[in-house]
Amino acid sequence: MKKLFNSPLTISKKELLDVSGTTDKKFRQFLYDLSLIAAQLEVARGYLASQLGVSAPQYNILMVIAQYQHLEGISLSEVAKHLHVSIAHITNEIKKLNQLGWVEIHVNPQDRRARLVKIHTRVEKQFIQLGNYQRSTNNSLFANLSKTEFQQMRRILTKLIDDFASTIEKL
Repeated sequence: MKKLFNSPLTISKKELLDVSGTTDKKFRQFLYDLSLIAAQLEVARGYLASQLGVSAPQYNILMVIAQYQHLEGISLSEVAKHLHVSIAHITNEIKKLNQLGWVEIHVNPQDRRARLVKIHTRVEKQFIQLGNYQRSTNNSLFANLSKTEFQQMRRILTKLIDDFASTIEKL
């Protein structure tokens, strides 16, 4: 008689194993669910990006700029930090967004070697209109999340970002 194949454990951390400690089915389901959420979030962001006629990464950059810019703008390194990407990536995309008329680039008066970027005044109305789509989309995506759960998820995701980044560096 053939023996039933059992998938090997994909994690050994006891806190993440099922109650019996012999399976990781709940952990695996968590990963599947996390992957699905990430993919669906990207679909939503892709739709919002299409409303502006930009790529999803460019949309993310524009949203960070719109949210965090000061009167003079926001530094490219700050944008990169918020999105957890390289400044080289941000620099390349900012150049494209500037050519498309989405952003203005200025010399940083505090450091003449650095640049500040901000949303171009000609497109501010488009961001205001986009806010209606964003509100509706986000209200729907996160309809069942309480304030406490939201705060917990933010703390957990911050921890995971650090863990994921250090792990990816090792791969």
